[in-house]
Amino acid sequence: MKTRAKHRRTKSKRAEKVSFSQKIKPYLTLKHPITRFCLLFLLLIVVFSFLLSLELIKHYFYNPVTALIASQAAWILKVLGLKVYASGITISGEGFSVKILANCNAIFEIMLFLSAVIAFPALLKDKLVGGTLGTIFIYLLNLLRVIILFLIGVYSPHFFEGTHIYVAQSIFIVMVAIFWLFWAIKWVRTVPVQ
Repeated sequence: MKTRAKHRRTKSKRAEKVSFSQKIKPYLTLKHPITRFCLLFLLLIVVFSFLLSLELIKHYFYNPVTALIASQAAWILKVLGLKVYASGITISGEGFSVKILANCNAIFEIMLFLSAVIAFPALLKDKLVGGTLGTIFIYLLNLLRVIILFLIGVYSPHFFEGTHIYVAQSIFIVMVAIFWLFWAIKWVRTVPVQ
């Protein structure tokens, strides 16, 4: 009798095993929301990246936004009591100078965030609110990052490079991801039934 019970348990365990292809099969259809999200997210990244690579966009959008960040950061640093000035995309003063390059203007991070918001299955009004609030949050967070990095450059220049490359960039990306997750979780109840 013991062998029959053991045989039945072994047989039921074999029946429960599902192959890898059976596990991923539901995700290989466009009907699955995760698949649709991933494909639309990737498509939007490609479209945004193409648009940002156009010289017209660089001239009339990318460069002016970067110069705006430099001038706003310089103004805030002046309010904090530092003698600084902005010239184009460069902030100078107090024996230190920094140029805000393309990777430090947060446009790419905003583009990634907006791609994720647009691709997420939520109502249009929730996407508009999430996209607007997220863009403002990322812009202000980046402005704070520029100001803090400039202060580090002035008062502890030997820490500037490591802080800029490893610490500030990592914290910035994590904060953007957390904000998107907060938005997605907050609005997940309003996902329309497909």
